[in-house]
Amino acid sequence: MVLIKFSLNILLFVLFGSVAADVKIFVTNQGSDSVSVFSFTGRFDLLKEIEVGNAPAGVAVSSVNREVYISNTESSEISVIDVDALEIKRTIKLNGSSLGVAVSPDGKRLFVSDWFNNCLAIIQLDSQNARCVDVGRAPAGISVSKKNGEIYVANRDSNSVVIISLSEEKVIDEILVGDHPFGTKLSPDEDYLYVTNVQSNDVSIIDLNERREKTKVSVGKKPYCITFSYDGRKAFVTNQYSDSISVINTESDVVEKTFASGSFPEGINTYGSYIIFVSWLDEEIIAIDQGDQSITSSASTGENPRNFGNFIFQE
Repeated sequence: MVLIKFSLNILLFVLFGSVAADVKIFVTNQGSDSVSVFSFTGRFDLLKEIEVGNAPAGVAVSSVNREVYISNTESSEISVIDVDALEIKRTIKLNGSSLGVAVSPDGKRLFVSDWFNNCLAIIQLDSQNARCVDVGRAPAGISVSKKNGEIYVANRDSNSVVIISLSEEKVIDEILVGDHPFGTKLSPDEDYLYVTNVQSNDVSIIDLNERREKTKVSVGKKPYCITFSYDGRKAFVTNQYSDSISVINTESDVVEKTFASGSFPEGINTYGSYIIFVSWLDEEIIAIDQGDQSITSSASTGENPRNFGNFIFQE
């Protein structure tokens, strides 16, 4: 069972419907080589379109650095966006490819899954010095646990997740999951890791205390990304080829509901009582109510939005 943990801001959001905070949503538009930036106060307002590298897909935000990191999959580089100025602050060149991207809790290191070199690139953000830790084949999604002091990387072509020590920067374990694992997401209490398996059409739930796959939950076709409700009791999974979102009860580990989404739903995140996701084919960002899954707001994005990772910045 996922423990219920509320931050003060989330609790205020649930009780009063708003949070006095700076909220920006960053959308990676793979087809137009750009990032759409929206403010969100229950509705989307476009703030700016930012040109980045070629075919952006992955995204990570750092409230510590007030920066957003964009993986440009076809130009071997990371675009670093200043959250306040909404401009490219710098570009980090890579020796390989990039897809999944995450930042350390202290904001000092950037983690990038190098799809072609089968490694996790670890970049020191102050010096931009980098090293690569060998993982499995075709690494994709990355999650970082401050509580456990670990990094989790899904290896699509190895059907596994590797665990890397955050302090020692070395692989300490490997767990077999379903076919072609891709997206990853930590439960709010960081005791479980949820992994989308795009080929076997299910979600692996990994018990991180026991370091084993607890169970697999069948969902729709080509599950892509995952987020949790604000209370941690439900996991929302985007199913690319089913044009749907599956809702997993995290206490019983069963799908309690599947509802229609836009065409080709991909990246998905949580903000307060909202679930926010992008539709790759419809080229939209959509907010739904967590309770009844009704659409509360939507807006047009650039071409083919992906949002692979954590894309919501908030104070």
